[in-house]
Amino acid sequence: MFWGVGVLAILGGVTWLLRQPESRPIGRAFGVLLLYSLLFLGTLLKIWWTASRAPAVLLGDETLSYQLLHRFRPKSFPIEEIVSCGMRAGSESLRFVLLKPSGRVLEFFLNLGVVDGRNEFIHLLGQRLESRGLERTTERPTRWIKPGYEETFWGAQT
Repeated sequence: MFWGVGVLAILGGVTWLLRQPESRPIGRAFGVLLLYSLLFLGTLLKIWWTASRAPAVLLGDETLSYQLLHRFRPKSFPIEEIVSCGMRAGSESLRFVLLKPSGRVLEFFLNLGVVDGRNEFIHLLGQRLESRGLERTTERPTRWIKPGYEETFWGAQT
C-alpha cells in the first residue's frame, strides 16, 4: 500500500507541474493517470478496510460466511444447503456444492489461502457437515457428501 501511495504522490506532482494551459494534451493525459491512481488508492483502501474488519471466512453453527474483497458485507449460506464439499484437485480451495430450496444446484469455491488456521477450519467444517448427515469419503479424507447424492464434477445430479 505504501508503494501505491508513493506512486500516487509522484503522479500528482507531475500532474501539478504540467497543468499549464499550453501543455493541455500532456496535462490531460496526466490528469487521466491521476484519476486512475486515485481509483487505485481507493481500491487499496477498500481492500484494507474490508480485510481489517472481519475474518475472510467465518464458520457459524448454522452458516458459512465469507467476505469478498470487492463487497462491503459478507455473504453467507446455510450449512444445511451443502450436499458435497471437498478439496479442489490441484489447488488450495474447497469446492462446495449447494442444493438451494428451489432445487437449483450451485457450485462455490473457497480459497483456503485466505483462511487463518485452515487445518482447524477444515476439521471444524468436517464436524459441522458430519453432524448434518454428510459422510466423509474413503478415497479422500477431506471430502464429504450427502448419502444418496451423486454428482458430476460440476455438481449436477446424475
